[in-house]
Amino acid sequence: MSKTVEVLLTKDYYNLGKAGQIVRVKAGFARNFLIPQKIAIPVTEGIIKTIQEQQKIIQRKIERQKEQSIKIKEKLDNQRISVKLPTGKDGKLYQALTKERIASILQEKANIKIDKHSIVLDKPIKSTGIFPIELNLPGGIKTSFELEIEP
Repeated sequence: MSKTVEVLLTKDYYNLGKAGQIVRVKAGFARNFLIPQKIAIPVTEGIIKTIQEQQKIIQRKIERQKEQSIKIKEKLDNQRISVKLPTGKDGKLYQALTKERIASILQEKANIKIDKHSIVLDKPIKSTGIFPIELNLPGGIKTSFELEIEP
């Protein structure tokens, strides 16, 4: 009968778990390999309390992000934002409208600061017209608005 111990993984380890996870392993494996290689540390009461506090902090941060995302959704949902951009004779934009530019337009026109990675855009916009823009906000909140590009 082998004795097992609980260790906290400090690094991801194949077939064992991810960093930050508490796993049960054989005592010899922990003592002779995981701990000397700094892949894991022994679990103590203090470590368990620290992990619980960190999880509470992370949960509060997620809740705050979700609240902010809901506010952005309420402000933007099904709105139309118009912007005038320089175009050529054929109605094409001189400079394509990318995620970064859309984020700066939202900041400028609607006073909403979002990360460019939240914007769902298959390819840059290169012409005038009305385009539906989808946003995947933190907290799993999704919304959309229309961007009207005028010459």
